[in-house]
Amino acid sequence: MLFGNGGRTLHSNGRSAAPNDHPATRPSRNLQSSFMAGDVSAFLTRRQWMGMALSIGIASKGKRVDSWAVKLIMILLLSVLAARGADSKLDYARLAKEVQVRELQTLLFAKSSPENLAKIEAFLKAYPKAPEREKVLYLRAYMKWSLHRYEQAAPAYAALLREFPGSRFRRIAGIREAAAWLFSGQPKKALPLLLFLEAEYPDRPEMYARELAYTYSLVGHQKEALAFMNRVEAQMKGAGKGRLLPRITTHFDKIRMVGKPLKMFQVKDHRTGREISPARLKGKVVLVDFWATWCRPCVAEVPHLKAAHGRFAGEGFEVFSISLDEKRGPLDRMIAEEKLNWLHYYDGQRWKNTLAVAFDVHSVPANLLVDRLGVVRAVNVRGAALTRIVARLMAER
Repeated sequence: MLFGNGGRTLHSNGRSAAPNDHPATRPSRNLQSSFMAGDVSAFLTRRQWMGMALSIGIASKGKRVDSWAVKLIMILLLSVLAARGADSKLDYARLAKEVQVRELQTLLFAKSSPENLAKIEAFLKAYPKAPEREKVLYLRAYMKWSLHRYEQAAPAYAALLREFPGSRFRRIAGIREAAAWLFSGQPKKALPLLLFLEAEYPDRPEMYARELAYTYSLVGHQKEALAFMNRVEAQMKGAGKGRLLPRITTHFDKIRMVGKPLKMFQVKDHRTGREISPARLKGKVVLVDFWATWCRPCVAEVPHLKAAHGRFAGEGFEVFSISLDEKRGPLDRMIAEEKLNWLHYYDGQRWKNTLAVAFDVHSVPANLLVDRLGVVRAVNVRGAALTRIVARLMAER
């Protein structure tokens, strides 16, 4: 700390210093020699640079330092800060190449892997204020979504929107945040986000209609789900968007099964050859699960199926998996390796699978949760919600 005393300067310890020995001039001498030698590595800390600039700026007001020193400090400060920006730009270019980033208008794509996600996290830590941060925050959320880490993806999308509320990724990030909560088995967290999207984009229901309809149903608002679906269908037909409806109504039709008896069918178990039918399953709580070994989101759900089955199988809970695999080998290997010790149906017909056609299944994973009376009580239950809803149905007598 410096105190003025006429034409001389006093240190805070009271010792007098000559005008040409002003403490603020000392860095300028060091900097001059460093600058001439081309070495500024010792001055890369932003806080230190700002402190020096501030000190010299204050001193210069009292005419205690040459204007050349002030100019040199400011030039080098700006050079270092520019270099920092250049470093982030170069490192982002390197990162984008390594994780294979592709840009398409308001979308970014990349090769998702745990290793690439770690690289993205490292960049965000190294450059908390980089101009490329918005893109990298989006890539982090996108990669967690692509790796089916939905419980992590939702907060990651939220972090992007919180830091960049006007982001060019705002719309897709909002939809993905809500869907990630839904897919992680937390529909109550998804509902307000989806209602916000509905209010913001009332003329674009095709963006969020499936997610909102499923969410209404899963939080127990089946009447609201039915009314919403009817309204969306009428609205889209009236707006000339009928061509977009089939991909949406196939989901709506599943939701409309809630509260109705399970459709009739009769097939044989893949491993034992025993008959499987609604009549044979009656008296048990049953998850009818459509999946395939080549479907990564389906495989990501397997731990949740195993957890629910392991907890409730002895009390009358059954899983009935319907494989859309074409080849038998991968299915048999996964059943053995993962110890999927429940009912399975396989006919090698992929999307023309007998039960997939009967239940109008055009995407997987898809499932129906049926109570002891054979009535569908929930559809497309994902994540931790499966064990929670099964527990509730098991308690009903």
